[in-house]
Amino acid sequence: MDESLEISWYGRCCFLVEINGKKILFDPYDQYCSVDIGLINANLLLSSSTWHDHGHIGASPHAWIFTYPGVEENSGFIITGIESKENRGTPNVVFNISYKGISITNFADLGSEGDEEFDKSLTVNQRAVLRSTNIAFMRPSIVDEEISYNNVHNEKVLKYCQPNIIFPEHYFPESFIDEQVPNSEKAKFNKPNIITNELPEAIGYPVKEIDDYKVTISSKDFQNIRSIYKLLRLHPQVQYINP
Repeated sequence: MDESLEISWYGRCCFLVEINGKKILFDPYDQYCSVDIGLINANLLLSSSTWHDHGHIGASPHAWIFTYPGVEENSGFIITGIESKENRGTPNVVFNISYKGISITNFADLGSEGDEEFDKSLTVNQRAVLRSTNIAFMRPSIVDEEISYNNVHNEKVLKYCQPNIIFPEHYFPESFIDEQVPNSEKAKFNKPNIITNELPEAIGYPVKEIDDYKVTISSKDFQNIRSIYKLLRLHPQVQYINP
C-alpha cells in the first residue's frame, strides 16, 4: 500500500514528520544557539539526548516523549531506540520509527569514533531495524572534528544502512543565515555548511535541492531513488533572537 508523509525542517536536527494524521517530532533544540523554534504541535517527540541542541522537550508540551533506548509501540508506530555515543563519549540514542513499510532513522550525534564499541553492542534485531531505513536524518561526519576546506569524510551511518533518502542535519540553511543571522555570527553558522555541501561527492548520492522547508514523499519513491534531499529553507516560525 502506498503511504505518503510530509517532512518539515526547523533547523539543525529538528524535523517534524507527519504520517497518517500523526506528527512525530525529532530533536527539538532550545535557544542556546540564539534561535527560537517556537512551539510545535506533535503526537510523539523523540529526543536523542539531553544536550541543548537535541533535548528541548518543552517545545511540544502535549507530545508523548521518548528519550531512552528500547522498543515501544504507540498509535501504530514501532519506535526503536538504540544506545550509542557521540565522539565526546556522551550518550546518544539513535531512534527509528517504522509504520507500514516506512522506516525513518534519526542518527543524530552518532559519532565516527568508537565505532567498534557500537558495532559490537548491536543485537541482530537492532541491525535489522537500521538496515530497514528508508529515510535517514544524518549528520555529515569527518575524521577531524575541526572543519576545514580539506575534510576527510567518515559517514559511518552508511555502514548500517543504505537509505533511499538522506536529509543532512546539524546545520542551518544559507537562506536563514543570510536573512536573519547578524554579520558577526555568520561565519560560525556557515561553518557546518562546508561539510554538508561536500556530502554528495563524499558518499556518492546525488542531491535534490528543495526550495522550501517541507517536502511530501510517497513510499513508492523508496523503490526508485537514492538521493540527498536538501531543504533550502526553515519553517517560517523559526526566528533568530538577539542573545
